[in-house]
Amino acid sequence: MSCNPNVLTVISPDMVDTQGFSVQGAVRVTAYGLTNENIITFQRVHYCSSQPRFERNGCALISPTKGELSSAIEYQIGTCVPSLTPDRNTIIIPYAGNYMPVVHGSQADLVVEVEAVSGREFSDVELGIEPCGFCLDKTWETTGTERCNQHFVEVEEISNCGNVRWTRTDKRCGYSASVPIVIDLELGCGDGCHNGDRQIGYLFHPNETRDPDATVPIIDCQGNIHGYAYPNADDGHTVPVAECENGVIGYAVNHSATAPELIKTGC
Repeated sequence: MSCNPNVLTVISPDMVDTQGFSVQGAVRVTAYGLTNENIITFQRVHYCSSQPRFERNGCALISPTKGELSSAIEYQIGTCVPSLTPDRNTIIIPYAGNYMPVVHGSQADLVVEVEAVSGREFSDVELGIEPCGFCLDKTWETTGTERCNQHFVEVEEISNCGNVRWTRTDKRCGYSASVPIVIDLELGCGDGCHNGDRQIGYLFHPNETRDPDATVPIIDCQGNIHGYAYPNADDGHTVPVAECENGVIGYAVNHSATAPELIKTGC
């Protein structure tokens, strides 16, 4: 909230009534505290009161009568009603005139300020008509479009406001490691021959199509490549694979869509 002496406050928790404002040129209107579905629109008032005005840098506070308010019309630019919303807390009103802010929703903690600005050309975004109005995303529907994001399928969803988002599902996609490896968590080794806590990870078979990032060969006791792991832990591959003498050398995949069922037979 501004302490500028040239700023008029037309709504605040300390004010009993909402104040109107009279301007000779363009002003910036800023709202603080808009939440949820709260929005502010404006009415243009034909003001003819003879009461004194409180002038500040081309702006004036006004208190129209009930009759004047009853004849007020909604402030529009073309077919759009400029509005302050939780997503847009400031707009420019470029036309001289008398205005009253109209709060839709609670104004318990709301503060609205008006300040004269220079200039005559303003963008549709600044004028509060791009986007036009305010819509709260309440419902989402899938569009049928899917994409693969690393290891999981994402589905496209569109809201009642026309906004689009991508939602991750549990369905896996892309590369699938098919070689199971049992990790003894106490030793950090991949032999699976101990009775402590164990975790199953998955390596890419040397002959299957694998993620190009899986570059660490895991060698078995006979010197053959058992499979390939990732050099660094990341989403979907966080199972550490270690050589018992050398520590962790790579990371196996957490889940597999193609691996055979692992049967533990002992050593």
